Amino acid sequence: MLWYSETSGNLGGQVYDRGATGTTRFLIERDRRVLIGCTITGSDIAEFLHAATIAVVGEVPIDRLRHAVPPFPTRSEIWLAL
Repeated sequence: MLWYSETSGNLGGQVYDRGATGTTRFLIERDRRVLIGCTITGSDIAEFLHAATIAVVGEVPIDRLRHAVPPFPTRSEIWLAL
C-alpha cells in the first residue's frame, strides 16, 4: 500500500513556510502492517528521515507508530496522518 502526502500539507508545514514544497510517500506492507519504505523530499526533513529509518529497520507496526506523537507544530506531523 502506498500512502502519499504533501510534506507541507499540515499546520507545521504552514508554520515553517507556506511556500515550502515537498512530498512524503510511505510504503506499507499490508499483511504485517509495517513501514517497509519511505521517500521524503523538501527542505529541513532530517527529522523525518531519522524517524522513518528507525520505523523501517525496527519493523515497527503502524498501529504502534501512531503513539509516537511528534512535537507540535512541526512538519513531522505527517506521521499523524499515517
